[in-house]
Amino acid sequence: MVNRPDSPLRVTQTASPTPAQVISELKAGHERFKQANSIHPHASEARLHELEQSQAPHAAVLTCSDSRVAVELIFDSGFGDLFVIRNAGNSATPGTLASVEYAVEALQVPLVLVMSHSGCGAVGAACVPEHLLTPTLMDHVGHIRNGLKGAGLPFEPQVDLAHAYGLHAQITAQELINSSALLRKRLQSGQLEVHAACFVLHNLEINWLGSQRVA
Repeated sequence: MVNRPDSPLRVTQTASPTPAQVISELKAGHERFKQANSIHPHASEARLHELEQSQAPHAAVLTCSDSRVAVELIFDSGFGDLFVIRNAGNSATPGTLASVEYAVEALQVPLVLVMSHSGCGAVGAACVPEHLLTPTLMDHVGHIRNGLKGAGLPFEPQVDLAHAYGLHAQITAQELINSSALLRKRLQSGQLEVHAACFVLHNLEINWLGSQRVA
């Protein structure tokens, strides 16, 4: 990767990258961010004008709406590099799945990354239910709680939240795959990989949890 502000995330200008190459680029961008060496690629007005008629991101990233999880900054990327989908608790809602399928089908991304984070309020509420949540929030966090229970997370005598944050990313990734014939087809053909990860706020690390398979 050429280290200049307008260098592209893509590995080459003419060939689409493989999922492994995209993961490598994301990790490289994150390392720059973590070491305070971000180059802020594709941040110019000229770059945005180049993309006015079309876009060709190389990854779809489903993450939490939390204001501390700024994906483009964490991966040191810019305009047109990442197709970012966000909701509270990076959950597999119908709108989320539709957005991921759009990125895979229309934009031909080779990688879908589901990234949770430490200190997630939605996962925390799912593990330690509050009575002050609205009915809509109760339904949302209830879905997260059911997923964690179904994956075997012990809730008694006390929930291991650090484990829950990462486990939820894996659960969501698997839910997306299980709910989408398109994703399963692309995974089986080798055109797509779906990965899970967890961003740790206190040390800026990302725990890479591996690729998810068709069940």
